[in-house]
Parts: sequence; C-alpha cells; structure tokens
Amino acid sequence: MDIIIKELISAVLQITVFALVPFIFFLFRKDRNERFFGYIGLYGAPLNSIMLVLLAGILMIAAGISVSFISSGFREALYSPNSVTGKLHAMGLSPVSVAVLLITALLKTSLSEEIFFRGFIAKRLIKKFGYNTGNILQSVIFGIVHLLLFYFIAKSDVGAAIFIFIFSSAAGYIICYIKEKYAEGSIIPGWVAHGLGNTVSYFIIAFVI
Repeated sequence: MDIIIKELISAVLQITVFALVPFIFFLFRKDRNERFFGYIGLYGAPLNSIMLVLLAGILMIAAGISVSFISSGFREALYSPNSVTGKLHAMGLSPVSVAVLLITALLKTSLSEEIFFRGFIAKRLIKKFGYNTGNILQSVIFGIVHLLLFYFIAKSDVGAAIFIFIFSSAAGYIICYIKEKYAEGSIIPGWVAHGLGNTVSYFIIAFVI
C-alpha cells in the first residue's frame, strides 16, 4: 500500500509541475474571461473525436508491441531497471503492481504530458506559427524529450532510441491533429488515447512478453 500512495503522490506532483508553466502564462493572458481549464484545453470533446483517438491509440499500441517482439535491443531497454516497464516487471503481476501501473499510465505520464505538450506547447506554437508548423514543432519536441528519457534512463541502444523518437513524434502529431481538427481544442481525447496506449503497452510489456 505504501508504494501505491508514494506513486499517487508522485503523480500529483508531476501533474502540478507540468501545469505550473501553463498557469504562469495563464496569469499574463490577454483574454481575462478565459478560465485555466479552458486555457489548457481540459474540457469536454465531441464523441467522434474520442472514437478517432481510440482507433489511433489501438494502432499505436500494435506498432509499439510489434517492435518489442522484433527488436531485442528495444526489448532489453524496456526491461531496464530504471524504466517504467522494467520496474513493473520486477514487481511481478499483483493488485499492487496493477494499481501502480494505472496511476503511472493514466495520471503521471498521459495527463501531465497532454496538459504540457498539447494543452500548452502545441497551443502556443500553433498560435505563433500556424497549425502545420506548430503541430510539427510540438511533435518533434515531444519526440526529442522521449528520445532523451529513453536513451539515458533506459540505457537503450541508438536504434531503439531512434524508434522511440519517431514513434513518439508520430503519436504527438496525430493526437494534436485530432485535438485541433475534431476535438475543438480539447485535450481529453488525447488523454484517453495516451492513457489507453500506456496502460495496455505497460501491461503487455511488463507482465506478458
């Protein structure tokens, strides 16, 4: 139980930190009628956008899991003691490890990243450079961050790190595309796709493969 509480506290802290920068910018916004949740896109979205990201999430899960079977270097990196899946694998399948997985996948990673990258970075870049350039830039930034984390934390080989960059960039681009074109600026669909992808991928990699 202690590890669950610890992980929950860690998730809340990470969400708070990732929301802090947008909040600082929010304090100096021009539109004084806009609320913070609206500023970061944390509001309801049309049903069709949810369906689209669920489909995108399933395709991304299939791609990620397939590569883990094909590439031994990628698989070894996923089981690194410093990686999320490596830690879960070491814990073994149990109610506690599943609870930790859900907290990590649904809150600590997906919600915090969607707030910061799609709710803040993408919004600012698209406003500055237009949709096409802004979406490409935010997806590349998203990919670079994951590349660095995967390479240095999981101690992966270059090939696996490059795949993570391409995979994360593509996922970031698709999620932002749906957010802007179908979700009326809401980050909820992206959170759903991101959370689903992380949950299923973490479970399969940590406890099945």
